[in-house]
Amino acid sequence: MVKRLMLIFLLLLPLAGIVAETDLIGEVVFLSGEVRVVRDNRDLDFVDIGDQIENFDQIITGRNGNIEIAIYPETGIHASISIAPDSAIYFDISSLRPEQQGAVELITGRIDLTVGRLSGNNGLDVRTHSAILGVRGTVFSVTSTLGGDVLLTAREGRVECRTETNQILYAVPGEVVEKAGEERWRNLSVNPEMLDRFREDWFSERLAILDANASRAIVSYANRYLDLKEDFVQAYVRLMNNRDVIQKWMDEDRLGTVGSTADRLREKRQIIGSLLNVRMRLFQFERVYARLSRLVERYPDIPGDTQITAGLNYRNFLRQFAQDAPVIEQRMREIRYVVKLYSLRNEGLSPFELFDGILSGSEGFFGRERDFFGD
Repeated sequence: MVKRLMLIFLLLLPLAGIVAETDLIGEVVFLSGEVRVVRDNRDLDFVDIGDQIENFDQIITGRNGNIEIAIYPETGIHASISIAPDSAIYFDISSLRPEQQGAVELITGRIDLTVGRLSGNNGLDVRTHSAILGVRGTVFSVTSTLGGDVLLTAREGRVECRTETNQILYAVPGEVVEKAGEERWRNLSVNPEMLDRFREDWFSERLAILDANASRAIVSYANRYLDLKEDFVQAYVRLMNNRDVIQKWMDEDRLGTVGSTADRLREKRQIIGSLLNVRMRLFQFERVYARLSRLVERYPDIPGDTQITAGLNYRNFLRQFAQDAPVIEQRMREIRYVVKLYSLRNEGLSPFELFDGILSGSEGFFGRERDFFGD
């Protein structure tokens, strides 16, 4: 009876749609402390060593959390990625394509990467709020602080840093790249044997400056959050105007199928414009939101009467920010889920990869990035 039912199921599959491939990109090889994995619209109940990671999974580490993920060779990207405490990232790397320009979206915190020599047209980017870092084989680290500072260090090989103003710098052993405070992007010479100490001292120094200017930082990020929120909400609403397609994709995902070739082509064409539109807004908004959330946690003693904008003090802003948070976070998850569903219907090719070459050098992609010291 079981075999007969299975045969009937297989015969019916062409009518329901093509069986969908699961885009498994790697697995957890080390884990300690508090670590969350957000997949699709929910947090996974449990994460352990050996668990597989899917494309567009978001990884969030707590103050004592650390996780290392080995990327599968099937992606064409031989890499190991360690995510430090107080960090948040997600992946744009597919196992469904033999060659790709994969990416790690660094929302905040620090990641350490070991990337083997990549062949053919394969490449890997790390995208921060103000630069895109490109590699083809190296050992390096990227830190993006709550204050907006960035430090790029390389133990082996060379990492290219493309900034929001189209400036190009390189990190190599003995030369780091930094963006700190009001300073412009620049190279600094560092003894390779003292790299770990330099990085620790650099981070401690940036954190001390942030601690001394906590109120100013929160006011700056609160204003940026308010500036970006309306555009983000409008872009989300525009995307959700395609609810017929999105709901169909989600229903198919639960069944483990995708639609026919003709359906997929029509649906992708319908939704691509709104996906690209929301990408432009999400890129900066998710980073500003994450940093502001952690700043609020880290500095609970900011006076409530601190002015955020004319007529809005911190006490009232914080109340509204807390009320908005569950809805905002759910919407960001939904967007990533829709992008994932699009990519599964596009041979693993993210809509972002198609256009990042055009967008990555434009101010519109990065937004007008400012640190909390001023404009």
